[in-house]
Amino acid sequence: MRTLSAFSMLVPLLACGLPAAPLSAREVWHAAATLEPGDRLRPQDVTSAVPRYDRPFYVDSTDSVDGLEVRRRIRADAPISSRDIGPPLAVRPSQAVRVIWKSAGATLEMEGRAMEGGALGEEIRVHNPASSRTIRARVVAEGTAEIGGTP
Repeated sequence: MRTLSAFSMLVPLLACGLPAAPLSAREVWHAAATLEPGDRLRPQDVTSAVPRYDRPFYVDSTDSVDGLEVRRRIRADAPISSRDIGPPLAVRPSQAVRVIWKSAGATLEMEGRAMEGGALGEEIRVHNPASSRTIRARVVAEGTAEIGGTP
């Protein structure tokens, strides 16, 4: 009679599709209800739990998420990824943006249209309707971006 190794006895169990146990007991933030893009996170919007599968980009429950903005839809009870949330946007896509250019004491201003959203300090693409060109500018305030200057 042949004896089976421990590995050969586990293979049928793994093939059945049984859920794997979490690799760690790390608790991460989960959405308490479905969250939509543009929502600002409040303490009642998140719950702390151990995820079914741990991923390095899940937000630890020790990190503060209060006041952050939802970037993508997050369904209820789903773990929250660092890609799903971020600082509130100061410039929204398609918004009219005041663009300031500073160099050697001279300042020029123009109005453009944001091609993407951005938080303070982030670089975004802005369409210049006068020249039909796209430029890159750093968001410095609500509805304002700057090129050629220090952030």
